[in-house]
Amino acid sequence: MVSNEGGVSTGKCAFPENCKLCEVKSCAVAQLNEPELEMLNESVARVRFEAGDKLFQENALNAHVIYLRAGLAKLHTQVGEGRDFILRLVPAPSYLGLATIFGDNVNQYSATALTAVEACCININTFKYLLRNNGEFASEIVSDICRNELLDFKRYASLSSKPLASLVAGVLLYFAEMIFHRRQYDLPLTRTEIAELIGTTREGVTRMISSFKEEGLIGVRRSRISILKPEALKKVASGE
Repeated sequence: MVSNEGGVSTGKCAFPENCKLCEVKSCAVAQLNEPELEMLNESVARVRFEAGDKLFQENALNAHVIYLRAGLAKLHTQVGEGRDFILRLVPAPSYLGLATIFGDNVNQYSATALTAVEACCININTFKYLLRNNGEFASEIVSDICRNELLDFKRYASLSSKPLASLVAGVLLYFAEMIFHRRQYDLPLTRTEIAELIGTTREGVTRMISSFKEEGLIGVRRSRISILKPEALKKVASGE
């Protein structure tokens, strides 16, 4: 790994294809014309990150917008000495860093890979140029920001209204249904990270997972989670 400007850590080039030929291009990039695609292609660093690598760092210069092509990342911010709060889990395909394109020159949060990640690091000046000069591109980006904002509102509201059991059950179901699409998977978050995501303590998360295991709702073997009774777990998640 080598460090790049703007707090972006870059590794070995993982996917050398042209932006025009990318099979997972965003809806926004699909609105670009040939010259704009060429401009974008010349402004992208295509890199691979391993689990635990920082994609960009809080309080570092904001020099790139990152497009997550594959993998899963977390957005997080420091809330105290040695303590983090996870703002959002971000599965691919998705943009990272949109919130600070115009608001600040410094990253207000960090992004860290939770799994192996393939990403395109786009020069922020090129990205701003495309926003100013292509209305369809800008419209898709604004729509993406709005969707994420609404999802964040709903998640933060649930943190204040749902009991701990519902929140932990919701996290386990989220990975089964939205990320891995199977009932058995390796949980990419530690107990501490789950606590940072739902605003509780590591001990509380551990207690809830142990309780679900004792009730036969899930199986647990190290980081391996098996959803044994999905319907029952969904009732817990909904607060029933």
